[in-house]
Amino acid sequence: MQINSKSNFIRRVQEAFLLKKISKKTASHFKTVYEKFDIKKKSEADEKAVELLNELISESIMKQKR
Repeated sequence: MQINSKSNFIRRVQEAFLLKKISKKTASHFKTVYEKFDIKKKSEADEKAVELLNELISESIMKQKR
């Protein structure tokens, strides 16, 4: 699944999909919902996406260390 966007949210969804933390269907759903947001909500989603990815990466690292 290839998503070309400057959005942090969409990039984070793509990274979560690539890390196999979410399914392709879920990633597509997130993208569709995001596209329906207005500018203010997109900005809020972009900020939260950074936090989400950091959590996913730290969980992935901890699992690899086990």
